Amino acid sequence: MAGRGVDIKLGGELAEEIISAVNRILRKNGYNDPYDMRPQEQREALLKMTSADFGLYDAEAQHFLQYFDDMETVRTLGGLHVIGSERHEARRIDNQLRGRAARQGDPGSSRFYLSLEDDLMRMFGGEQVNNLMQRFQLDDDFPLEARLVGNIIEGSQHRVEGSNFDMRKHLLEYDDVLNAQRARIYSQRDRVFLKENLAEDVLELLRTEIAARVPIAMKDEEGPWKLMAWLDQTQPTFYAANGELYPSYSMRLLLNEIDLANLNASLLTIVRRAVEAEQEHIINAIEHSFTSAESALETQLQERADLLSTALEGFRDSEEKKRPQEMLEELTSLVSVPLRLTSEQLRTLTTDPQSLEDELYQQAATQLTGIAINRLLGGIELRLNEPFPARSSLDTSDWTAALSQLRAGVEEMLQNRHERLTGETSPMSREIETLLTRSEASGRDESTRMRILGSLPIARRAFYDKNHRQVTQDFTRFTYTFLAAQLAKENTSEGDIFTHLAKGLKSLEEAWGSVEFIRLGQNAVKLADFNLPAESLRALSPDTALSSLSAEQKSTLRATLGAHTINGFFRSVLLRVISELWVEYLTNVEALRVSIGLEAYAQRDPLVQYKGKASEMFQGLLAEIRAGAVSNLFVYRPRVATQVSEAPNAPAGTAETQAVSPAVSSDLPESDGYAGRKRHKKR
Repeated sequence: MAGRGVDIKLGGELAEEIISAVNRILRKNGYNDPYDMRPQEQREALLKMTSADFGLYDAEAQHFLQYFDDMETVRTLGGLHVIGSERHEARRIDNQLRGRAARQGDPGSSRFYLSLEDDLMRMFGGEQVNNLMQRFQLDDDFPLEARLVGNIIEGSQHRVEGSNFDMRKHLLEYDDVLNAQRARIYSQRDRVFLKENLAEDVLELLRTEIAARVPIAMKDEEGPWKLMAWLDQTQPTFYAANGELYPSYSMRLLLNEIDLANLNASLLTIVRRAVEAEQEHIINAIEHSFTSAESALETQLQERADLLSTALEGFRDSEEKKRPQEMLEELTSLVSVPLRLTSEQLRTLTTDPQSLEDELYQQAATQLTGIAINRLLGGIELRLNEPFPARSSLDTSDWTAALSQLRAGVEEMLQNRHERLTGETSPMSREIETLLTRSEASGRDESTRMRILGSLPIARRAFYDKNHRQVTQDFTRFTYTFLAAQLAKENTSEGDIFTHLAKGLKSLEEAWGSVEFIRLGQNAVKLADFNLPAESLRALSPDTALSSLSAEQKSTLRATLGAHTINGFFRSVLLRVISELWVEYLTNVEALRVSIGLEAYAQRDPLVQYKGKASEMFQGLLAEIRAGAVSNLFVYRPRVATQVSEAPNAPAGTAETQAVSPAVSSDLPESDGYAGRKRHKKR
């Protein structure tokens, strides 16, 4: 069949070679422009000529004339007759097939032949026609041309078209939900692209995120330590424009607790309080793990008891006799722990299996209890990063006794840790004194106190690697997070946190302004070399020489550079977060649309459920975008040229860190004098 928009010509299609030959004949015989002649006019012109006029193109001319004769013959016979072997579920397709005939005034006809086994007849109306044939006792080969059959087919097509229309309508309704969300996301992206200064938008995101996190953190039973950890991760301590440190929020709370009149004792008190706060958190976390493990163990024991009871009843009532060892293996597989029985008990298992229920349950309970206790023990050692003191004497068969031993062991481990860090014989006071002595030249300003506080949790341990070489490694002895959480719970509000972070952004902007001024000013001669927008230069001309600027104008230029630089960082962060989360959201919402049809089984409208869940997911997306943007506001921090490291507790190896790094704790194991020596192979 010809493609859509192509007419089927009666008599066939003329080849281009035939048409070209006819045009040459006409031009040779005095027709100046045969290309403008219609085919019928060309035919009449050829009929007036003789074979001698055709010359070399006689065969082509005869073929051209025969083409019109064939066309007339087809018209005489009735034109194109279209035969359809079935009816499509859409009337539009049938009409397109019928429309191939009788084109452009030509005669034509069409006829469709159907079977009761066709999909359309089988699903819609085929049973009615079949009953009609049986009622009139018609043969299967008898053709039906009644109007009733046509009405049934058209009605079936109408129902299918209505169903397809509803499907497309529902699809558009589903798309409308996503289109509204897409418009909102794209409007935010366009705003980020086009707006020159994003500072107000960033501050609004920051204020909203803090307002969402602080109330939840303050209601947490464990305290707002998660909020403090998030704040320290979002805005760590960094160097400001003048080389001074801008503290994190936790560090700011700690600085407020320092008594400058008695600095040494005050720092030691902060360390002691930090260790105690961390130990309190560890104890609460371990107690919570005890409670969770006990609840899980009770559930497991009840499940094993039910499984054993059911299995033993099945053995008793079963007519099939199994071997004792096979029965024991089946029980072992059910309870997922190895079970053992004596020879006499195995014989009893075949005769009276329920009499062994208590014995089997006791074995399973003992082993499950031991597994749970060993898991708790491993978690304690991993959390405290040291071996449990009484591991060999731990009774793993009695849950209550084991928990008592674990509690006593944890208290002993924490007490020893507290004594090592803050006791009278601990090196902490000596480290603080050493750090204060080294920092006398700096006047013990706030940045110095931050460096000291940042270096105290870091210690260095020595050990030997597999090649028997002595290496050192920095590790964290304690953390200030839980002490900061206690201080924040007493006197912290949303406004305090927002003000601190907003000042941090301003300080970061000033730092970037100074760094960019130094970097670009090395090769800049005039203001135009800084590549700043003309409107940001205010009253200054781009051709103004850099050397002619006053101190106030240079300060203004630094502020402009800082605002321009950090605004670019804001734009980069926002676009990256929006793009990544939007792509992930599209995948999730498409999965929701695929699976939402199952809601119909619960007598719920899938479209209504889709709108509700998609709205919830979109609100979650907006919250994730806000959280992701705020968490990355301080990612781009300049490295001040006057400082070697970026943070007060940077890794060892830099001049600044080496100046304040604490001494290695004296409680570390000393070398035995043999490690590190080269071993010689025996020959």
